[in-house]
Amino acid sequence: MTMHARSFGGPNTTGVRSLAALAKTCSTSRVLNLNSIDHKGLRAADKLHTPLFQDRLLNSAIITKHRPRPDEVDFFHESVPVATKIIFPLDNDDLRVGGRSVFVNQIGYLNAICDFLGKDLVALDGDLMVLELLNELPSLDPFLVREQLKRHSLTPSDDYFAITPNDTARLEKFAYNEIRDLVSLAFQSGAEAGGELVKRMSNAILATNADHRLAPLQATLGLEGEQFQRGIFSWKGFLYYKWQFVETKPELYKVVAQMQSMRIRGRIDPTMGYMVTTIRGSIKARIQEAIRRTADILSLYDDGLAGLTQKGNAVEFRKFLLEAPGLFIELGHAMGMISHIVSYWRYQFKPTQSEVTNVEEFIELLKDFDLGLSPREVR
Repeated sequence: MTMHARSFGGPNTTGVRSLAALAKTCSTSRVLNLNSIDHKGLRAADKLHTPLFQDRLLNSAIITKHRPRPDEVDFFHESVPVATKIIFPLDNDDLRVGGRSVFVNQIGYLNAICDFLGKDLVALDGDLMVLELLNELPSLDPFLVREQLKRHSLTPSDDYFAITPNDTARLEKFAYNEIRDLVSLAFQSGAEAGGELVKRMSNAILATNADHRLAPLQATLGLEGEQFQRGIFSWKGFLYYKWQFVETKPELYKVVAQMQSMRIRGRIDPTMGYMVTTIRGSIKARIQEAIRRTADILSLYDDGLAGLTQKGNAVEFRKFLLEAPGLFIELGHAMGMISHIVSYWRYQFKPTQSEVTNVEEFIELLKDFDLGLSPREVR
């Protein structure tokens, strides 16, 4: 397989700088760093007992949600706003060497991955299904990845999902407050809905699949089995993203302020200085637009829920649940990029840091953020 620029479906390779940068970070909402998890598992083999992928190379790859660049859009038969990219390091112990990569469902994807892994479609059937499930998600947030896999009876080790007990507790509290009025309406027991019942129902909504505990809610909304299951999963995603939006937005503003004020140590070429200023301005404007659009999508959920709980109008919320899977993709991409910027920036820079020494790496970081926030290409 000849190696070229970025993706091996061409076939190509991922550049040294970009892969080395991924090696320095933990998994984020845009990056699932199986290479790092695999190395930790090798040091504690008794703990990492259920792999995400059965194939050894796949289980040490780096998977990212990636906005196709102009020279990558022709890799696909149709426009893909956000693609799932699998990066195979050339050397798992030294990511500075670079790696080969392929996009899920790009032209020639199945042949390329079978050739690279040296296996046929039958042998890779289970792993290809996992890749398709990851591809269906708008981001790689560990909560959503775990729930997506559980829905299909897949339960890899918890090592793949960096969800702290504190995060879980805060999300459960948020869900409790979100659905309190809805439970009161659906179960027609306001006094009980103020306590244990709400907790049970919020936990049921956050559970793997909608079950018998939600039967009264299903009857209220008039949804059939699969429609209800899909709606509840998307609703769960909206709850997660709304919680994430509320928690992330204050920190995002701090990150943007620090990004805008960050000084470059020493003298730099005027062209690079102009580039830094231009990209920072673009990022600031695009983050503001992403926040506005995210708030607009979340307001559709808020309006539908309010119509049901305050007016007893189930039609609007039912309509929202039916449309939620489509909105979920756009919301997930926006929130995935927002949370990635915050987590990756905080991983690279301390809150008190006011200058950078390597202007080339800083520009590469800014370009990555700017591209991730860029409007969708229309083909």
